[in-house]
Amino acid sequence: MSLYVALEGVTKVYSTGNSASGDLMNAVGVGALQEIGNVGKVAVNKVNLTLKEGERLGIVGHNGAGKSTLLHMIAGISEPTSGQISVNGKVTSIMTLGVGLRDDLSGRENIYVDGEVQGKSRAEVDQVIDQVIEFAELGKFIDYPVRTYSTGMKARLAFAMITHIEPEILIIDEALSVGDAAFAAKATARILDICAKGKIVIFVSHGMQAVRDICNRCIYLKDGRVVMDGAPEVVTKAYIDEVRDEEEALLMVRFATHVGNRSLVSGYEIKNLLMLSGESRDHSVRIEAGQRLRIRVNADCLPGNSLATCRISIVRLDDLIVFQQEFPAAYYFLAEGANGLELDFSPLPLAPAVYRLDVELRDHSAVDATVCAASSSVFEIYSLSPPAGGKPMLYYPVSGRAVPV
Repeated sequence: MSLYVALEGVTKVYSTGNSASGDLMNAVGVGALQEIGNVGKVAVNKVNLTLKEGERLGIVGHNGAGKSTLLHMIAGISEPTSGQISVNGKVTSIMTLGVGLRDDLSGRENIYVDGEVQGKSRAEVDQVIDQVIEFAELGKFIDYPVRTYSTGMKARLAFAMITHIEPEILIIDEALSVGDAAFAAKATARILDICAKGKIVIFVSHGMQAVRDICNRCIYLKDGRVVMDGAPEVVTKAYIDEVRDEEEALLMVRFATHVGNRSLVSGYEIKNLLMLSGESRDHSVRIEAGQRLRIRVNADCLPGNSLATCRISIVRLDDLIVFQQEFPAAYYFLAEGANGLELDFSPLPLAPAVYRLDVELRDHSAVDATVCAASSSVFEIYSLSPPAGGKPMLYYPVSGRAVPV
């Protein structure tokens, strides 16, 4: 049997009360109905898509783009308002891991019940049950009632059951972030093994690296429409670039009070403050965790002041100082041929959060240093694959150096 999934002009409309019939929508179109106020929300809009054996499709997009709605229709959980969906093969969906488990039964008993639900005989489940138990890493708890399990234990059991009873078409909606990093890696390897047997996998995730690791095709869904379809590396990059531009603008608006440039003493001025991510030469206020960051400062100082310094501070928005160091202004800004200072973190050790970058020109001629000029900006550290099991403050290892530019 040849497996496939085919969608032709698939649209899903959620009404907010004043609903329109499918026939009326087909007659006048979604756009027209929206204009006259008959349609509350178009979640999926005229999607055409064909998948064949061995394809591993990743779906990326903002929250509310229609990703989960599309999966629900392919899985048969909901019906399209218009258009056709053809599926050849048994669909197994992982929407929320652990939801279908029976709390009063043991983990082992749940495996047999789930096998029966998927149309497997007890003998067929017997052939794989040891693999399921080993994969789930539950030890003696496999014979305990599921109600005694933690959320992570339930998720591991559910994932192990579904992926070891040989699904033909597997749909996964944000369900690989289970357990620790080692289990997540094992889960990814299991998905790839399923795909190697010629099955079809449809995978929705906000983890771009997971999409790249698992999928051989990717679509970018925006406002219910497919705006890009191609190689995962190309599509995820386009999505990340668009998200970065939008979020940089929002970040600047949200933290406008933290941004500014002040010259407090005549002759001192911070002329330029740039943040360069990776090898880019363009300023960016969104930096990927674990990547290189260069902070470049160009400034004017009064000639002859050997006691002037440039202090660079990175401050978390709860006012925790995570980095602070002063550099001699005369060396970087006043020496012959000097054009500025570049502080290079390779890689940047900070974990995902929003931070403030403060740069000050300080005069140490008096007992208490005088701030002569200051400039502040905000930036956000983000991660494509955030670690499971906690929120670290720093990533290691790291090396940093300041060089004249």
